[in-house]
Amino acid sequence: MGAQENIKVVRELQQAVRDRDEKRYGELLAEDAVMRVAGVPKALGGVTEGREKILANFRQQPPPAGQADMRTVFADDSNVCAVMRVSGPFNGNQYFRGTDKPFTTYECIVYGLKGGRVSEQTVYMNFLDVYVQAGLVPLSSLTA
Repeated sequence: MGAQENIKVVRELQQAVRDRDEKRYGELLAEDAVMRVAGVPKALGGVTEGREKILANFRQQPPPAGQADMRTVFADDSNVCAVMRVSGPFNGNQYFRGTDKPFTTYECIVYGLKGGRVSEQTVYMNFLDVYVQAGLVPLSSLTA
């Protein structure tokens, strides 16, 4: 598939997440898809392997409380890179307590595509930025 077709698949995948459309989300994933969060160990949820496990994780996650707006996107015949502006309250998860304080940051999501489906996704985000804004890490602790 070409770059524009791959961008269309990624936009549809992101829309399925926003709409909580599990059926469409699953249709856009390869059977052996892998989702990663760069710098997060597998034990903390940083790697999810296989469409069924990804969908199980999707079902467990609450709807996003904030917004994720695509600011720019570029692609080739097998990859898409989307730069997203992410904002909202930090609600926490099973590993980190929430504070409900707002944050805004940027992330880059790199998608690998095969045969019109997402085969891999890696999220690159400055989590420290989020933790400071959410009040989990005092800014003063980061200075000498």
